[in-house]
Parts: sequence; C-alpha cells; structure tokens
Amino acid sequence: MRTQQISRRYARALFELEQEGAGNRAALEKLAAVVDLDEVRAVLANPSYPAGLKASVLEKAAGKLPAEMQRLVAMLCERGKAELLPEIAELFEQMVRQAESEVEAEVVSAVALSEAQQKSLAKVLGASAGRSVRLKVSEDKRILGGLVVRIGDRLIDYSVRSRLEALKRAMAA
Repeated sequence: MRTQQISRRYARALFELEQEGAGNRAALEKLAAVVDLDEVRAVLANPSYPAGLKASVLEKAAGKLPAEMQRLVAMLCERGKAELLPEIAELFEQMVRQAESEVEAEVVSAVALSEAQQKSLAKVLGASAGRSVRLKVSEDKRILGGLVVRIGDRLIDYSVRSRLEALKRAMAA
C-alpha cells in the first residue's frame, strides 16, 4: 500500500477526532516538525532500536502530548510508520482547510508580490474556485515575468517563459 494511502487513513482518523473537539492539531504539528529533524529520522530508520524507545524519543522531543497523540505515536512506532507523521500532518491540514471551505493556491512569481496584489489575487482566485483561497507565494526569477498558479490539480501558467517557449515551438513547426 502506498504511503499516502496509509497517511490518509491516519489523517482522517485524527480529523474525525478534531471534529469532536480533541484539539490535537498543535501536537500533530510539533510531532511532524520533530520527525523532520535529521537526528530523529536516523533513530526512526534504525531497526535496532525498539519501538518503545522510538516513541519515547518522539514524545520527549515534542513535549507534553495529549493521550490520543501518545497512543498514535506508540502505534506508528510499533508498525514502523512514524516517519509518516509529516505527511499525516499535511493531509490533516488539507482536510481541515477543506472543511473550512478554504483551498491553498501555490503562486510563483518572478518578483515579490505586494500585500495588495496578494489580496487581489486571492479574491480573484476565490471567485474562480468558489471558496476562500489561502496563498502560498514564492519567487522564481526563471519564469521571467507573470505568474504560475496551482490550485489542487489545476495549473494556471501565465508566465513569460512558457509563452516564449510556446512561441519557439510554433516557429520551429
């Protein structure tokens, strides 16, 4: 089974607990950040360490965890799946945003966008998507100008670079 399918099951279970008011969101974020550390990944990847030791390393590094999260950590460590915590956290956040009718749009521009430009873009994209949009903005000088926007599986490419490449292909044909 692919890791994303496995992670999605755990994320869905955590999401259902969150809907019931469990309040594990912050603890899950902490755990995901801890697992992203190289030293912790080395411990989790080492098969000579028992699952209990791996779980205690995660719990100590993340700080005080709610009981549900302690059980999740123990279960993931026993099954050798603790390294999936960052992916579980990401999928969980997607579920929360979707429940809040919010979608994330990844925007790449050649230059930094001002706050006003970001708000305007979020408003236009929100009208197009039918939900509120949260922007994740980055810069890439290689696109030369314009924007590249990804919302879910939809890609909107208004970059100068892609238009020049299209023109180049058209001229070569």
